[in-house]
Amino acid sequence: MKTLPHASPTDSSRRIDIRLEQLRIIYSAVPSSLVAILFNAAALSAVLWGQVGPTVLAAWLCAVAAVSLFRFAAYRRFVATPAEGQGRGHWRILSGVGVLLSGALWGSTSLLLFPEHSMPHQVFLAFLLAGISAGAVSTLSAVFPLAAAYLAMCLLPMLVRFLFTQQMLGEVMAVMTALFALMLLMSSRRLHQTIRESLQIRHDFQQAEKTIRHQALYDDLTGLPNRRLLLERLGQEISRSLRHDHIGAVLFLDLDHFKTINDSLGHRVGDKLLQAVAARLQSRARAEDTVARLGGDEFIVLLSEIADDAAIAASDTQQVADQLIELFRAPFSIGGHELHLSASIGMALFPMGQANPEELLQQADVAMYSAKENGRENSRLFLPVMQAAVDQRLRIERGLRQAIGNDQLELYYQPQVTTDGRITGAEALVRWNHPEQGLVSPGEFIGVAEETGLIYQLGDWILRRACSELAQLGEVKAVHISVNISPKQFRESGFVERVKLILAETGAPPHLLTLEITESLFIDNIGQTVERMRLLKAMGISFAIDDFGTGHSSLAYLKRLPLDTLKIDQSFVRDISTDPNDATIVETIIVMARHLGLAVIAEGVETEEAFEFLQTRGCRQFQGYLFGRPGPFHTLCRQLESPPAARAAI
Repeated sequence: MKTLPHASPTDSSRRIDIRLEQLRIIYSAVPSSLVAILFNAAALSAVLWGQVGPTVLAAWLCAVAAVSLFRFAAYRRFVATPAEGQGRGHWRILSGVGVLLSGALWGSTSLLLFPEHSMPHQVFLAFLLAGISAGAVSTLSAVFPLAAAYLAMCLLPMLVRFLFTQQMLGEVMAVMTALFALMLLMSSRRLHQTIRESLQIRHDFQQAEKTIRHQALYDDLTGLPNRRLLLERLGQEISRSLRHDHIGAVLFLDLDHFKTINDSLGHRVGDKLLQAVAARLQSRARAEDTVARLGGDEFIVLLSEIADDAAIAASDTQQVADQLIELFRAPFSIGGHELHLSASIGMALFPMGQANPEELLQQADVAMYSAKENGRENSRLFLPVMQAAVDQRLRIERGLRQAIGNDQLELYYQPQVTTDGRITGAEALVRWNHPEQGLVSPGEFIGVAEETGLIYQLGDWILRRACSELAQLGEVKAVHISVNISPKQFRESGFVERVKLILAETGAPPHLLTLEITESLFIDNIGQTVERMRLLKAMGISFAIDDFGTGHSSLAYLKRLPLDTLKIDQSFVRDISTDPNDATIVETIIVMARHLGLAVIAEGVETEEAFEFLQTRGCRQFQGYLFGRPGPFHTLCRQLESPPAARAAI
């Protein structure tokens, strides 16, 4: 994954930051050091008045005042400079010049103001310079070379002067001055190291805080704001819009078929593609807008203050969405691959009664899924009716989870009969006995089960219950039970083993079980489908293609698949007596099936006219309301025990 440059500072940036902090320490000590310098200069002048010439003393005092004024002016300008400008080189030069001039002035006292004939005054001057030097250690050690230079300029002239006094006490004072200077240098060095270590620790802590904050608020791959930062900005924008009566918008982008690219070319190409998408979206956004990545292939564009009128805001947002869709039409060049990508976009305006940013994102998400359902590569504006549909789907999902575990499901069976009315089989159809809504048809919940993954549990329950009731019918009735198998269920690993286990546990005869599959099952992986079908066929299980003619029909598939039966979809049978095209299609399917050696069952037979037409064209098995509606298992048992003429009353 890409690591953002500012998330991991370099050693060079560390040096620059620490040197700036050292400089700030030097400047921060200027006011107190100037007060000390002026006080000590006045005290020295008072003590030496009469010991040295007044002209020299006055000139020295004026020089001290001038240097102090220069240093104070530099200090005032430095503290008034914005932080980003304090790191410029001239501030370091000004500081160094001021310190060295001050050191030179105090060192000059040993040459210009040294009382030749008064040892007490000499000792006073030495102690005063020692105090000034000690104070310099505490204020200048942040920059050790500057502190060392100041000490040398202050104390070396004094050491030399004591050596040339030609007095025993002078030599002692020279030695003491040398030892004191060495001690101050060592102390300054240790203090300098302590300051640097302290600054380094503080700097590293600040950088760690910045890194943690960046990782918490920004996406590592694209550098875009993540969900957390997006929600913060959304909350701010909603509040601002309410305060100023403006309307903003959120655009929820989901890349179409990104998973196919990721799976076929690898995650490395996929990551680079996501980075390219992020860069392209940022190139379109205004400076005041926010482009964020929620995760995966989902992006958000937050548009602030579009308009004051809702209609104008909706129109302007639609224009932006159209531009973004157009933006994706140019191919992406990634690692030598020319990749074509599109996006589905959901839009939601704010503030439109949303309680919080999460609700706003949810609305945009709902609109995005509506765009996908309408063919992808388009956009949809959120409408309340969309949320109602989502809420209904969520209620169905929650209720279905409970239904599977609370025995609210039941199998109904619709008979399959021959020309003479004899029942040869029945299709198992699941029904949901909802505690409040009553009997719920599969059309209302099968799609939700497919989307949520509940189809695995539901399909397993249906197959197990059908096999259990097939075992109750036994060999005597010799009726085939057909069970619809979802493509997801069929493709699941271990499906063949689970069917085998269910047959063993229920005792159902495999040769009386028919699994109904749809044409979509063998589009993606025909090889795997054929292999699993053959394993199941080896157990004695039969196969039928349900709703034949409505999917991706192919003679090549029919040739390869080990099928037994084609079921003609009811959409062709319903108008067979009035629509010549339907009649032709049905007749073609029957003839084709006969040549392929496959049985044919016509679904949706509801009228005598359709029944007679199918018979004349060679169809021998039928299913529909003309022969019986779906009913519970006990109804099927009674139908099997009754003669054909009496079944209509059951």
